[in-house]
Amino acid sequence: MSGYTLYWKPGSGSMVVEAALRMIGVGFDEVRVDETAAPEFLALNPAGKVPVLKLACGPVIAESAAILMTLDDMFPEARLLPPHGTPAHATAVQWLVFMATNIYPACLRYYYAERHTTDPSPQACEAIKQQAARDMGRDFAQLTEAVQGPFLLGQTMTITDVYAAMLADWYDPAKELPDIALLVNAVLKNEAVGEAWGHHGFG
Repeated sequence: MSGYTLYWKPGSGSMVVEAALRMIGVGFDEVRVDETAAPEFLALNPAGKVPVLKLACGPVIAESAAILMTLDDMFPEARLLPPHGTPAHATAVQWLVFMATNIYPACLRYYYAERHTTDPSPQACEAIKQQAARDMGRDFAQLTEAVQGPFLLGQTMTITDVYAAMLADWYDPAKELPDIALLVNAVLKNEAVGEAWGHHGFG
């Protein structure tokens, strides 16, 4: 037993957490969650969402960005993010949180519009989907402006780049942006990311 347990679901945001664990090189156990409304999973995360990571030191953490920042705190030598106290660290965290609070929820509205309205009509769901697409177009354009190339901060990949590649894989128009396409291709050259990517059925 590794002491770390990742609760995951194929194609979900748990991919980036698995990638982080592989980049760190720490062993972890996996529990595939096919039913997020199951009582035993809700006991871990009442929000009923993956990923969830049980740490070896005891706590259970949900929310992908929070998990990634916690892992960076615990394993600073792995350089998931730039060194604390540097401008690069602040920038990487800013964009990580930006994506987690803007693009990720827009993806969910785009693919699961019916969950975001009390009006079940096709017209209402289509309106939500169209607005989500506009939101993602705006947000990916903003992110693109910040990309130094090939990665967000230049030549060094961080977990923020992996997060961006994951979101782009969910939304094809994002991959039509040259800087995002270059970033995704560069991210997938990392062996640890490639293993998590394939395991989750991305691409």
